[in-house]
Order: sequence, then C-alpha cells, then structure tokens
Amino acid sequence: MNMKMQTADLCDDNRNKKIQVLSPKFRNYGGLKSFQGRIETIKLDKSNFRLLEMLRDEKGEGKIVVVDNSQEFFGVVGDKLMAFAKNNNWKAIILNGYVRDTKETQNIDVGLYAIGTCPLRNFDKTESSRGEDLSFEGVNIQSGDWVYADEDGVIFSKEPLK
Repeated sequence: MNMKMQTADLCDDNRNKKIQVLSPKFRNYGGLKSFQGRIETIKLDKSNFRLLEMLRDEKGEGKIVVVDNSQEFFGVVGDKLMAFAKNNNWKAIILNGYVRDTKETQNIDVGLYAIGTCPLRNFDKTESSRGEDLSFEGVNIQSGDWVYADEDGVIFSKEPLK
C-alpha cells in the first residue's frame, strides 16, 4: 500500500465498487500495522495443523491468509505460526477466531487480526479445507480477493483498489 493511502481514502475513492469492511470486533495482534495483498482462504475445524503446514512449508509471496475457525475458543495462531508466516513472506493473517502469545506476536512484522485471545490450543488433528468461500461477521471472502488494512480497519474488494 502506498503509505499515504489509507483505508478511509480507498473507501472514498472507490465508493462505486463493492467494498466490505471487517467488523470492529477484530483487533490487530501483529507487528505490521498496515498491509495490502491478495487473499488465500482456509477453513479450519478447531485444529490449526493445516494452517501451520501452509505457513511453514509454502512461500506466501506477500499474500494474506484469511482463516475461518468459526470462532471456536482455542488459540489458533501464536508466536510459532507468526514466525513461520514471517519467514515465508506471508504478509498477514486475518482469523475469525482467537490468538495467543500476543506479547510475542506484536513484535513480529506480520499483520494478525483476530477477535480476541485464548491461551488454550487444540491438539487434535481435525479436517480443514483451502480455497473455500468464507462468510463471517457480515463479510464474504474468496481466494483471490484483495484486502487492505491500517489503523482504521480492514476492507475487502474483489478487485485491486487505487
């Protein structure tokens, strides 16, 4: 994102496009405060195992992972997954769920939006699926969509915004 470009300006300048805004209940627990990029989606059933593999084993190329964990009360992303994300050039993680290790995650240069914190994690290896169309908190997100975030909030668009 052009650092002078703000989400508020993008909303004003693109009001003819269908822009969705993430609920203000989501907070940034990561070190990167503003970012933009293409979205890769993943739907989890409690376990973060597939997300861990993705962040650890795949090059992110500056993409943003949008994760739907159906707000299950487990810490899905912590310092280890954030370190994997940073090492493999994933720009940010937006999680419909909870995070942990936030003292450490705030020092890692990756965005991390979530609805809250939970120190408990799930140890079961449960199913997950990638490339799913996600819908939560009033937004509908697909792999390949665009996301823009800063201190004012997070916006989604089907096409790149200028």
